[in-house]
Amino acid sequence: MAIQLAQGGATASSTFDPAAWLHDLVSIGGGYALASDKRLWLVVADCPADELTDVMAQVVGYPDRQDAVRFTIERRQNGDLA
Repeated sequence: MAIQLAQGGATASSTFDPAAWLHDLVSIGGGYALASDKRLWLVVADCPADELTDVMAQVVGYPDRQDAVRFTIERRQNGDLA
């Protein structure tokens, strides 16, 4: 199963770390991809539901956090350490 994060929702606090969030997603068995149109896709089929809920709650409804995750992935794709 993959989830596409949509735009819209509340704003995030300044303490969100997108690199740590991506690490947390991968550590529970998830994955991610950034499409050429910059849509963010999260692969969550193999994630335990209780752990996935905790991770996803940090980005669902927070478009600025989603943008930060996109930017972090884009920097990694460009060879920057992010």
